[in-house]
Amino acid sequence: MIRAQIKISTPNRATSRSLVASVQPDNLNMKGLNVKGKALDRTAFFSLEFGGKIETFISTLDDLLRCLQAAKETLEKVSN
Repeated sequence: MIRAQIKISTPNRATSRSLVASVQPDNLNMKGLNVKGKALDRTAFFSLEFGGKIETFISTLDDLLRCLQAAKETLEKVSN
């Protein structure tokens, strides 16, 4: 089993919730992959587990990080 944790600093809980919600549709029905997101006061926390090849996990992790980066940049622009 391969595991990773991602911790993203945010200005507030609302932004944390939005980041977690922004990647929820991608987490449905993916065989062997478990992604859990949790919104904290000033942090969005993600825990990933995968039971497959490391190359697939790295690609999935890269995709998740890109989605989170895009969501965070969008939220920052909307907030300003």
